[in-house]
Amino acid sequence: MYLILAGNIEIWIKSLDLLLSRNQLKNYYTDTCIKKNNSLDPYWITGFTDAEGCFSVIISQRSKLNWRVKVSFEINLHIKDIAVLYLIKQFFGVGSVNSREKRFNCVYRVTKIADLINVIIPHFIKYPLLTQKYSDFFLWSKVVRLMELKQHLTPSGLDTVISYYASINKGITHKIFTAFPNIKAAVRINPILYPILNPYWISGFTAGDGGFSIGIRPITGQIYFWFHIAQHSRDMLLMNLFIDFFNCGKVHIRRNTNRCDFLIQDFNKIYDIIIPHFDKHSLNNIKQLDFADFKTAANLFKSNGKKSTDIIKQIMSNMNSKRK
Repeated sequence: MYLILAGNIEIWIKSLDLLLSRNQLKNYYTDTCIKKNNSLDPYWITGFTDAEGCFSVIISQRSKLNWRVKVSFEINLHIKDIAVLYLIKQFFGVGSVNSREKRFNCVYRVTKIADLINVIIPHFIKYPLLTQKYSDFFLWSKVVRLMELKQHLTPSGLDTVISYYASINKGITHKIFTAFPNIKAAVRINPILYPILNPYWISGFTAGDGGFSIGIRPITGQIYFWFHIAQHSRDMLLMNLFIDFFNCGKVHIRRNTNRCDFLIQDFNKIYDIIIPHFDKHSLNNIKQLDFADFKTAANLFKSNGKKSTDIIKQIMSNMNSKRK
């Protein structure tokens, strides 16, 4: 299985000229999938889904009186991160991984009702989501169960499906609302937050919505590091739990937006707390390369301070969106 996937990655490297170099992607894939015999932690899966997953309901019209309902569990990523989708598929044992080469994206998708009922839903019941995506999952799972019972094929069942659909993700479309003007959106429910976050969940969530950044102040030449996680402001309560978990950092609300960030900018905290955490609890995806560069730069700065500026600049030139 690994040899087949590695062969596919060779093809993608040649045809797409990915941002990662050939050796980086091969080494990352080998280290993650083969050398470590990697099995993703279930809490990591949930954390990554909180950041990148989608519980989808699509309603389309076949004819004037005939509507089609489709459901799926999906994780959509840039093509450079396709290796982690194969790990997720391996974890669940169902679904498929597909890529759209011209758009540089890839998706892990589960559509079979039996797989959703027997595998996906039980996972997220046992390892619950912590963002507002929990409510999407809760309502989406009700749609899946209605479909299992074929109730979506009846007028009353379809109305119920649409009431759930109206509260999931971006809500009801104009076309559906026009066709079903009397539908009332189902009430969303909040996730249950526990005081202590699971460390694997944190790494999974960071793999999706976190970042490791380095900067150099133009006037003073001072090198600075920061670790950050971005999220919708409706999840402020969750974001504040990061402060409790790491015992440092702050939550910042972006002005005139609905976004907020958990930030740690204290170098000593980053060096003593953040780096050891992600050393122990791997990110498992392409962001592991950014963390490795971040850690290398931090070690250089710890040892040599501003004397390491030139080397750190080189590291910065190939991190995050600049990675070649």
